[in-house]
Amino acid sequence: TIAVLIAFSLGLVGVYLERRERAALVDQAIARLEAQASLLSLEVTTSISEGDAWARRVSTRAKARVTVIAADGRVVADSDEPSSHMENHADRPEVAAALAEGTGHAVRFSRTVHRDLMYFAQVMPEVDGRRLVLRLAIPVGDVAHGFRQFRRDFLVIALISLALAGGIA
Repeated sequence: TIAVLIAFSLGLVGVYLERRERAALVDQAIARLEAQASLLSLEVTTSISEGDAWARRVSTRAKARVTVIAADGRVVADSDEPSSHMENHADRPEVAAALAEGTGHAVRFSRTVHRDLMYFAQVMPEVDGRRLVLRLAIPVGDVAHGFRQFRRDFLVIALISLALAGGIA
């Protein structure tokens, strides 16, 4: 009975900690993308003239996919795909939130690169009278790696605790 109670308690604690850890990792990744966007905001005017070449260059430095989007949703520059072939991005949740509130973020499947990405978008100061959105994205797998490590460590500790409690019981 004691071993079952301990196993149940460890399960509840595990679920709680798993949710907290996942939220903390997502918040940490968003904060990192926000800091990078602030640093890149000084260079966004270059994206208009250089386009995709600028996005590819800063993508390497930021370790993230970089996209610059006009207020009407037209992609001005992208680090992974030719911006001239990309569809309108006005309906993307992170872009719509950024245009409405200044910043936005989302975790969703990218139809362009065909994988789950975590996005952060921020409205940049006006350039030539135009509002631009700088969007950065990282693969969800980059964030999930830290989460998998936490889960594995917790399971090992829980199994050791359960074995000890079972032995004592």
